[in-house]
Amino acid sequence: MVDFLRKVRWGVLFLSIGCVLSFVGGCYALRSTSVPSTAALLVGVPMSIVGLGLKGTELAPVVIVAPTTEVEAVRAKATATQNQIILDVTRYQYGMSVHLEPALEKLGLESEDDNQHPTLLSLQEAAIEGSYALVLTFGSLDIPYDVWAEKEEKMTKFFGPGVKVTTEEVTKNKKFAVTIATV
Repeated sequence: MVDFLRKVRWGVLFLSIGCVLSFVGGCYALRSTSVPSTAALLVGVPMSIVGLGLKGTELAPVVIVAPTTEVEAVRAKATATQNQIILDVTRYQYGMSVHLEPALEKLGLESEDDNQHPTLLSLQEAAIEGSYALVLTFGSLDIPYDVWAEKEEKMTKFFGPGVKVTTEEVTKNKKFAVTIATV
């Protein structure tokens, strides 16, 4: 049940139900004023507005690449932080501009000009030398690779004990891979 609730698009749900209630209440109110039509309008209109607000701030989940059998074998070594990252980025989120925004803020990974955070482009589970790892690929036009490399030690401390964080420049067009591997 909890997994189902994490995947619900609340903005679409509220907007749909609110529009239906508003329409039905409005139709009945035109025919004759009654308590059910008024109640449907009083519930439907605010629900539609809430749905529009949620839809406007919706952040779609990141698609995770299907794990291989090798990854399945080492998945038991995953830390609580790694599991939490997967849960956080594979659900709809509201009110954030990018995935892992609070973590990126605390790590100081934001552009100096406009305080934009790097965008999480993909998430992949991997088995590296018998250890479980998450490979997060970020796109960042304003943060050079040197800044990412300087933050490796800080990221290792931030993501908790039992992990080692490494960074690498994936392409020259400002894509960086952050690997969080168990040790």
